[in-house]
Amino acid sequence: MDENSDGTIVITGPLIGDQQVRFPDNYEVIYSDKKVMDQEEFNDIVRDACAAIVMTNLRVDKELIDSAPKLKILSNFGVGYDNIDVKYAREKQVMVTNTPDVLTLSCAELGVALVMMTARKVVEGCQLIESGGFKGWEVDLLLGTELRGKTFGILGCGRIGQAMARIVSGFGMEMIYHNRRKLKSGIEVQLGIRYVDFQSLITDSDILVITCPLNDQNRHSFNFETFELMKKSSILVNVGRGGIIKESDLVLALREDLIGGVGLDVFENPANIPVELRLDPRVTLTPHIGSATREAREAMSALSVQAVLDVISGLKPQYMLK
Repeated sequence: MDENSDGTIVITGPLIGDQQVRFPDNYEVIYSDKKVMDQEEFNDIVRDACAAIVMTNLRVDKELIDSAPKLKILSNFGVGYDNIDVKYAREKQVMVTNTPDVLTLSCAELGVALVMMTARKVVEGCQLIESGGFKGWEVDLLLGTELRGKTFGILGCGRIGQAMARIVSGFGMEMIYHNRRKLKSGIEVQLGIRYVDFQSLITDSDILVITCPLNDQNRHSFNFETFELMKKSSILVNVGRGGIIKESDLVLALREDLIGGVGLDVFENPANIPVELRLDPRVTLTPHIGSATREAREAMSALSVQAVLDVISGLKPQYMLK
């Protein structure tokens, strides 16, 4: 670090909109503007940092926090924060922030897109044309399912789940949800949605969308036993966190035709997605692009930078995790 610097700020991946120029000149900024740092590089650079903007694929555990005694804030670039040991960070007086709200609509829109693409076999149709297999209209070609009259279930009806409910409200579906805490009755009425227990959500949903964050209670809550309870025609979509679904059991469930289709934007291990999921025509996969709109990523960049600016100025950041 420069001897004349008041501290080092690490930005672990590219920001959208040149937000990095907002940092004052008396701080040294280490900015990985071409690609996200790998874990080893981040572990080394953060040792001398007072602040870090952390991309969600990077892990921040107790060992890393202990290795960075000057650290004041971890500004997580995303709404999910299961990559950071928030409890230990608090114990060490390190603030942790995230970027909610601004990505709600983009994630909800992608979730709805995955529902519709899976229900109408869009990817399978594209592949048929690309392979030269489409020779003309057929009466029974790639028959999908309509949404009208179906039961639409949401696990984790927070910001994103509620936004999805608003978007799909015109499709003529019954909407149900399960949360750790029941929504206020006024919100339920406004959304036209009904609370059910987890098992009823599983057994009654024709379309089930996961939008909740990952925690110790819901990790692998979608396992083989869960899939056995679902309708054989059901569609499962995950825009929450990959670890909520046990992918090896999902592969078995598809093999035994326990569910009808799957749409995934998140994965247990993005670098090692099971080949069975990649090749199954009933599965629609997107590469974790829920918040990948220019509007959302610019706003996320601005929020993550603002959190650091607040802390180095002695202010409390807006979205500090408790």
